[in-house]
Amino acid sequence: MKSLRTVLVTAAVAALAVTAMPFTAHAADSPPAQETATVANAPTGRLHAYYDFWYQYECGSWSGSAASWGECKNAASSLWNLRYPGSFDDVWVYYNSNYGGAGRGVYNGAGLPDLRQWSFGPGGAGAGEALYHNIASHKVVNLP
Repeated sequence: MKSLRTVLVTAAVAALAVTAMPFTAHAADSPPAQETATVANAPTGRLHAYYDFWYQYECGSWSGSAASWGECKNAASSLWNLRYPGSFDDVWVYYNSNYGGAGRGVYNGAGLPDLRQWSFGPGGAGAGEALYHNIASHKVVNLP
């Protein structure tokens, strides 16, 4: 009986270690704040938003402008602009729905793995706030 208990406790500890491991690795693999996406990703023609950092658990994606992000509104932790290269391939994200408040441009092909490291520009509600959990809409644009 004592052996069975030892085996069960050992198995429980091993299962806990394996379950906790991805969280430890995720934190240790975080890149410097100035980095954007480093892995080339083929264009999909869409802007992709993710619930978690480093493009994990996609929340939604859009092929054009979106006046409201629906369930993704104020929920994105990372995003990747994978629109097709050409005219109107960049996006301007907004603090409020209906393209309101402060904004920030995201060039075609740019990935922002941790939206805590990026903030909205000046002007309007949300100016200077981090993009993290604060994006409510976006427009397809041509950035300079």
